[in-house]
Amino acid sequence: MNPIALRPPARELPGEQRRALRRAEHLCWWTLLVMGLVATMMYFVMGGSQAMKTALVEDILSLVPPAAFLVASRFRRKGVDEEYTTGRERAFDINFLISSVALTGVGLALVYDGLHTLLTATRPVVGTMVFGGHVVWQGWIMMGAMVVSVVPPVILGRKKMRLAEQLSLKPLHTDADVGKADWMTGLAGIAGVAGIGMGWWWADAAAALFIAGSVLHDGASNLRAAVRDLHDARPQKLDRSDPDPLPGQLARAVADLPWVHGCAVRLHEEGFHLSGIVLLDNASLSAAQAQEIRQLARDLHWRLDQVDVSPEPGSESNGPGSNGVRVTFPQRGRAVRRESREK
Repeated sequence: MNPIALRPPARELPGEQRRALRRAEHLCWWTLLVMGLVATMMYFVMGGSQAMKTALVEDILSLVPPAAFLVASRFRRKGVDEEYTTGRERAFDINFLISSVALTGVGLALVYDGLHTLLTATRPVVGTMVFGGHVVWQGWIMMGAMVVSVVPPVILGRKKMRLAEQLSLKPLHTDADVGKADWMTGLAGIAGVAGIGMGWWWADAAAALFIAGSVLHDGASNLRAAVRDLHDARPQKLDRSDPDPLPGQLARAVADLPWVHGCAVRLHEEGFHLSGIVLLDNASLSAAQAQEIRQLARDLHWRLDQVDVSPEPGSESNGPGSNGVRVTFPQRGRAVRRESREK
């Protein structure tokens, strides 16, 4: 007998979510193509503007999340094997961490470069270009390019947001949220170039510093979220504003079973799914009862997967005559009462 126990394959996504995942992959390919063209355009028109150079780096960085998403999606499909005995459901979380580290590191470098430019009073040089026999200030071309550059991320971000909500996938949601807010970067770049035209040399460096700060903020926020997810912290809603309601819903559904004396639920996120354990305040547990709870979890929501069940007599300390429902979270190491009701 093989002493290495392989975890059962992850639960298949429902049809709607499978279609949403395919659309998300196609959207990521389109993001790589469109943002690659935008970055190429920015490279040829950026001139001597520090703000344009920083915006170019940000556009290049925007290629990292969709590329990481495609790699993670392909890796996840390989499933469980003797090397990855618990599966590859965390592939999206790991790639999210890698993208966040890259974003944070480059953000720090851009902030340093912007501060250096501002403190050393480096004057940007923006020349002229000849179009059809007419001399045109290059700044107008640069501002036009900035306007064009912010349109694709906003459109793609809104499309990704809808798919992220269908898939309940936080890395995709974060990428979409950053893309939707990209108009602020474009506005800052336009202000910096316009400042050069008005003789305010410092406006360009200040705009570059604002863009760099935005990159660093996004990277640091994403890095914190990625580390939190990999530590099996308390599940959160898609926008990370509140706790995920699914653990509480599962606890109440289990507590409603007539043979359950009390229960506590401890879940964590694994990519699309929530997995964990249900602890029962029962002295014993049959295989049929454990299977009943597992099936209850699977019927409750498609995201609930790999739910183990274990009796833990004495875990419910509500006293006689009551049936408590508790939800516990690993990072707090304590039980949080959600609801209690009289038998």
